[in-house]
Amino acid sequence: MLRPALLFLFALVLAGCSTTSFNVLDINTLESDRNDSGSFKGLERLAEQSPNNSKTVRVNIMYLHGIGYVENPDATPLANAFISGIADAYNNDVGEKSVASQCGRDDRDEDVRLSNSIMIADTKVRNYRTTLPGSNLKLTDLACMDRQVLKVGGNIEYVIYRVFWDDIFWDSLQAPHVGQDALGQKEKGGQASLRRKYNGQLKDKLVNYGFSDAVLYLGPAGEQIRDAVRGAMCSAALDASGYRFSAQGPRVNHIDICQIAALEDIETDPFAFVTESLGSKIAFDIMRDAMTDGRGNVYDDMIKGTQFFMLANQIPLLSLSDITETERVVPEPYSDEERPTIIAMSEINDFLTYELVPFYRNLLSRSQRNIDGQIDMSLEAERSKLIDLLGFNVIDMRVEFAEPVFPLVGGFVDPLFAHNGHVKQPELIAYMLCGAQNGQINVDGCRGLSSPKLRGKNLRRKLEADPPLPAPKGEAAARSGSK
Repeated sequence: MLRPALLFLFALVLAGCSTTSFNVLDINTLESDRNDSGSFKGLERLAEQSPNNSKTVRVNIMYLHGIGYVENPDATPLANAFISGIADAYNNDVGEKSVASQCGRDDRDEDVRLSNSIMIADTKVRNYRTTLPGSNLKLTDLACMDRQVLKVGGNIEYVIYRVFWDDIFWDSLQAPHVGQDALGQKEKGGQASLRRKYNGQLKDKLVNYGFSDAVLYLGPAGEQIRDAVRGAMCSAALDASGYRFSAQGPRVNHIDICQIAALEDIETDPFAFVTESLGSKIAFDIMRDAMTDGRGNVYDDMIKGTQFFMLANQIPLLSLSDITETERVVPEPYSDEERPTIIAMSEINDFLTYELVPFYRNLLSRSQRNIDGQIDMSLEAERSKLIDLLGFNVIDMRVEFAEPVFPLVGGFVDPLFAHNGHVKQPELIAYMLCGAQNGQINVDGCRGLSSPKLRGKNLRRKLEADPPLPAPKGEAAARSGSK
């Protein structure tokens, strides 16, 4: 009786002590019915599309955050791990705190405001009625955006535009609703202070500062968050073309700055988008609006031919709020060069992430379409028809990197790190810089592979002969029986 028990305990300890190394499981694409056949350019090759004749190639990056306490002065700043990861990829050192935690502040003294930021405001004061009759909440400012320049040596330069709406919307709208429950309030005897340590931290990180962002976005205030990002995009496009923040002014409203951008003859280096969590849904909604509004504008120019690196997206989940009885508008046709690409990077153990290729396949198989609108995903021409209906191509990069939480429980990994640890993986940064070709990292000519953390590692994967992706249950019936 004792020996089997000891063997069981020994096996449990070994399982708990095991670590999770970074692993790419699949790189799939909506264009193909085969596993591990996805391809995307990567930021370096996107930079090479610069229309400028200067020796420096540059890519501008709009960085949108997700749920959580993003502007926490005690935590690492927004995009710090991303910027540090890129610098490390070129064997550069940017220091432990490469960017200030607050928008437009000096990284050594955050009381010093720099000239590299701008405030995006609404066109008027918004008065939101609350569940308490006679009580209103006001919202005027929408977001703060700053510019971080990363020169990595050679002729490559990355300009990162960080967009913050966290503190503004929390202070104005969320804190009056859930602030009394947050640990940050530190009220003696309050409910938050009575919780066990880790339960309290999870309540704050996942709900008070987390889910409340998503709930807010899905309500009327979501339009103001999209307006904030639209205004930031126009301001960033002007800044990238030489019309700097200092000339635009310390504060602009989103309508005026986009009208100025529409009147200017803007020529910039290419833009890419890196989005976290909820930021992916925000960028997705803005992209779809630009594709279907029937107007050519700054947003259209910024998204044509670009890449959206969506980390831990919740697009399928949050799209439940978009179902409507109104017919959806089909985007205007894009050429292959103009069509944007979404690269969805998902840790398989993240509670909140949903992959996009199986989402669109599943939605197609479980929905009704008329005979003329039916799509047979086993045929290449039909898959192209689906991509034309969407207006963009989709790549799913399925990865695993989260470590076990408890020493003796190897079957449970850190859910928070699975959600927000993507840019802390040097291998994933390498893919973002170099791109992929038919399921393999595209190392040819890519300079962003000098990270000391990658020394001795072979990023080439062993790809096995793979049959076509299985059709979801009911897909054949859906194709033959839909009316």
